[in-house]
Amino acid sequence: MDAALFGVDVVPDIEVRGTTWALGSHRPFGRSQAILLKATRRSPALCGALRTFAPDVLIAHFLQCAWRIAHVTKNAGVPLVAMCHGSDLLTLRGSKRRQSRSTRQLAANWMRFVEDVRLFLPVSEFLGTRLLESGVPPSRVAVHYLGVPIPSGDDLGSAAECSAVLFVGRLVESKGCDLLLQAVGDIARGRRVDVTVVGDGPQRSALLKQAAGLPPGARVRFPGSLSQRAVFALMRQHRMLCVPSVDVASGASEGLGLVACEAAAHGRPVIAFDTGGLRETLIHGTTGLLVQRRDRRNLAEALEAILSDDAMAEAMGHAARQLAVEKFDLSRQGRRLFEKLLANGLICSESDREMHPE
Repeated sequence: MDAALFGVDVVPDIEVRGTTWALGSHRPFGRSQAILLKATRRSPALCGALRTFAPDVLIAHFLQCAWRIAHVTKNAGVPLVAMCHGSDLLTLRGSKRRQSRSTRQLAANWMRFVEDVRLFLPVSEFLGTRLLESGVPPSRVAVHYLGVPIPSGDDLGSAAECSAVLFVGRLVESKGCDLLLQAVGDIARGRRVDVTVVGDGPQRSALLKQAAGLPPGARVRFPGSLSQRAVFALMRQHRMLCVPSVDVASGASEGLGLVACEAAAHGRPVIAFDTGGLRETLIHGTTGLLVQRRDRRNLAEALEAILSDDAMAEAMGHAARQLAVEKFDLSRQGRRLFEKLLANGLICSESDREMHPE
């Protein structure tokens, strides 16, 4: 089956395989046309490109992007599928003062948008429930977990061979890194605790100051934002991943927690607050530990438990990798996506194409 990536802008430093078409790059006066599309949701050039490619379906990632493209797909006669990742849905009910322009537009036209979308693909059961609560018919909601690469197990080592805690995420309030550092401070009074905080954001300065005030046993380093390859290398060097995400006033939350799935694929236990879809990335007591959100004391106890028990770390890491293979493997999820589209009549199987050629 042929596939192509259509978009408005080309994102620097991201390599995409296969056919791509970007309004801002592939058309005369493309930048002006891209601005016009964002303002009016209309683009004859993009509509024409879609008609030329003639896809069975268009999958738009993030609801605001699906809203922006819905008018174009309708004019091109292409069914629209919207993949929902988390904050794109959750911020619709959050503080209007913190909403982007596209989020405010989507919130104001929500039911009209629902009518234009043939199928919603939330990346967790948590988001699927939120879509149903927002008026989307159950027949048009199909949960689809995002896939992650499953690395070879040859050089992953064992979680028990490592002794440090890893955090990966934007340094913003919703990611809860400050709560992780508070918990580390609690247990670092009696032992050494090594922590690596990967990411950047508006809280970086405050977090650096917080880390500097922790007990001497806490060793926290901030390497900044890193490539996916570098993050995966760090996962192999750490005992566990901590995902202390919390709900905030904007409505932002973890739709799933892809980094938790990636850590599991690398055979590492995950400790997470019970926020959003994070509970769907681990099995409490088997592949990691789920902690009541914002409970600093229980977070410290969970960190201490895995740091001090090699057998637990090894067993949880092994079980986490099995869970990732069964539930989040990128290749399997690609096939499952095809099956969902097929089951909803949005694409045809190869045998159907052979029997009914155009």
